[in-house]
Amino acid sequence: MQTKAANQKFIALSDPARLDIVRRLAEGPKTAGELAGPYKVSRPAISRHLRVLREAGLARAEVRGREWWYSLEPSTLSELQAYLEEVKELWRGALLSFKSFVEDQP
Repeated sequence: MQTKAANQKFIALSDPARLDIVRRLAEGPKTAGELAGPYKVSRPAISRHLRVLREAGLARAEVRGREWWYSLEPSTLSELQAYLEEVKELWRGALLSFKSFVEDQP
């Protein structure tokens, strides 16, 4: 995953409301109204959060009748997981190298 694409996704997840929306969408598809329910913000504010998640590729929307249904985009979540695993391995290697250096010091 390119850094610019990863940045957009992590920026989308950096807002607590959007992160909570992602957690709730992990339970299954929901309408915009269902997603707006627990928040004390306007529906347009929830719509903006959903748009940010869609534009980052984290969620998708589908019209069913008169309602918009939102769900997670699993492939994007898998990409993020792979990116984090790559970073984790880079840090693991750096820490092991540092540990070896420290242990070799007199």
